[in-house]
This record gives sequence, structure tokens and C-alpha cells, in this order.
Amino acid sequence: MKVSFCITCYDQDAHLLESSLSNILQTQTTKPDEILVVSSGLKSLSCSIPNVKVYNFENRMLAGGARNKGGQLATGDVVCFCDVDDPIHPKKCEVIKRVFDDDGPDRVDALLHNYKFNTHDFAPIKSLDKIEIEKITSVDPTCTNVRTAANLPVCHGHMSARKELLASISYREDMRLGEDGDFCQSVVKSNKFDLYYTPLILINYIT
Repeated sequence: MKVSFCITCYDQDAHLLESSLSNILQTQTTKPDEILVVSSGLKSLSCSIPNVKVYNFENRMLAGGARNKGGQLATGDVVCFCDVDDPIHPKKCEVIKRVFDDDGPDRVDALLHNYKFNTHDFAPIKSLDKIEIEKITSVDPTCTNVRTAANLPVCHGHMSARKELLASISYREDMRLGEDGDFCQSVVKSNKFDLYYTPLILINYIT
């Protein structure tokens, strides 16, 4: 199974791109099969790191539009969305491959994970033999109230999703806030794809 990391980058964050990409390539215990950058509001962003694909869109898009473009352009079986300024757990790609590498009755079509604010530190993941996941059964409009059968402590980090889901369900492109929650609602309501959650902290948000 191929995993694509899709990094959204805006003009104000362009100076962070190379260090962010270098960090991914140096620290991920399992390297993503593809890294692509969706550059929004820039027409000439480039990258000196080999095998990283940069797609420039001069017209600035909101987050939903950038993720839709990334989902269309990615060639992996699973697409992980990241922001250029977000620290990523060194085992994120390894976790994603393990969770999605199952086509049985409990197949995962999309995965949310936990996060923390304003820290670059991550707790070690002791074992990947059994990763705790639960199916999400309902989502409120802001995605602040997500229900799982085991009532796990839920909050959402960036989505990882199968390519076929992203081909069927799109992010709203007109929302400045709340596009993640809206997308989660669409997945749950589709009755076609299964959305799961893990309490593992796989990214941190820097505000």
C-alpha cells in the first residue's frame, strides 16, 4: 500500500517548507511513498529536495480547496493531510500503513487522530502490534463532539483517507473554519465509508 503525505503551504508559510520536508524525511520511521506540496496563493514555489512534487496554484484557496486538490493529485492509496508548520510524530506513516493495511470487515476508510497544541514533543508509541481505534458513529457540525462506541477522548487532527473516498466526497471549499468537521459529517452520513479514530497524538498544532 502506498501512502502520500500531502502538505498544504500558503504564502506566509513558504519559508518553512524545506525544513518541514527535511524533518519528515529524516525522522519518519517508515518513509511515505510520495510527498506532494499544494502551494496556495503562490506561483513559483519550488523545492530543492528530490522526489518532492510541488503544485503551485496562484489563486489562493481555503483549506478545503487545497485538500481537494491534494486528494486529486496524490497517487497513493491513502492520503495524509498535513500543514507545513505542524510537527509530525516520527511514527505517523508507520501507524497509517498499519491501520489501513486491512481489507477485512473492519476496513478503515478514513482516520482521525489526536493532537496537542504548541509543542514539538511527542510521547513514544510503545507498540504498533495493536493500535487502539474505534469507529465514529456521529459527528456534530463543529466536530467537537464525536461519538465512538467506547467513548474515547475524541478530538480531530488532520484526516488520512483512502483515495477512493476522496474521489467520492469533497471538502467544502467556502469555509474558513470547520471544513474538517463538515467533511467528517459527510463521511459518516454517506453510509458507504467507515471513519475511525485513534487517541494517538500524531501531529501537534502550532498556533
